[in-house]
Amino acid sequence: MGIAIRLRREHIDAMIAHALEDAPVECCGILGGSDGTVHVVRRAKNVEASPYRFRIDPLETAKIERGFDADGHEMVGFYHSHTGSEPIPSPTDIRQMGPLFGPPFVHFVIGVADRDNPVVRVWYIEDGDRSEQQYELID
Repeated sequence: MGIAIRLRREHIDAMIAHALEDAPVECCGILGGSDGTVHVVRRAKNVEASPYRFRIDPLETAKIERGFDADGHEMVGFYHSHTGSEPIPSPTDIRQMGPLFGPPFVHFVIGVADRDNPVVRVWYIEDGDRSEQQYELID
């Protein structure tokens, strides 16, 4: 496993907070940054409103991307939560995200099945499969 992305503790905390607030529905969002570093976490609405899957409206994705552009960032990845299972991309996640958003885009999955001990893992999704990566916390 290599370092796929760098981010600050506040970014991890923001994703975890979103996951806990939206549970039992899966949360989702988009990460903006540059040069392999996250600079901003943007929440998105899960239009599925489901505890088993997520989907971001393409119009919302475009709006978030325009905001990134205006701030000098680019889209670097996504996040979503698993509220009752391990933070591993499911076959549905892989089908949805893999074809359009493979590496270098990262996919954080926030596991909140144990609300007191959230688990954060990061993945690449490519060629119909997932590979776990590492993230680096920076100051």
